[in-house]
Amino acid sequence: MQSSPLPSSTTIRCYCAAVRLQVEAPPNSVVHCHCGQCRRLSGAAFTTWVSFPKTAVVLTGQEPLSVFKVTENVTRHFCRVCGSHVFTTDARLPRTLGVPAGALDGDFPLAPTAHYFVDHKAIWHHLCDELPRFGGNSGTQPTPARDSR
Repeated sequence: MQSSPLPSSTTIRCYCAAVRLQVEAPPNSVVHCHCGQCRRLSGAAFTTWVSFPKTAVVLTGQEPLSVFKVTENVTRHFCRVCGSHVFTTDARLPRTLGVPAGALDGDFPLAPTAHYFVDHKAIWHHLCDELPRFGGNSGTQPTPARDSR
């Protein structure tokens, strides 16, 4: 199923709207991540990430923003007021800002392009689409769609 591209201007916000991002560029990518961190972060089978060029992002409401350094490379940014995860930065991708798709304001026709860390996915979740799959220890090694486990 093909969907329309995201508009070139996107608003991202936390649940209470105290923290907002305005992005004046289309996304770089939209992917599903099944790693344990993303599952715990979202409380779901996976997190759908929308990545944007960092240079196109304007942050407002920085005061209630709190950070949690998950690993040496990854930092999660949350709203202290409502607890929403607003965005993530990764030192290995210094030009990219990752946003959980649920933080995008309004209805957007998201078109994920792949599944990552499929070897780490929740055993009760079944992959039922034909998107490319990546796994292994790195989460990025091509993995055949051998089953929908």
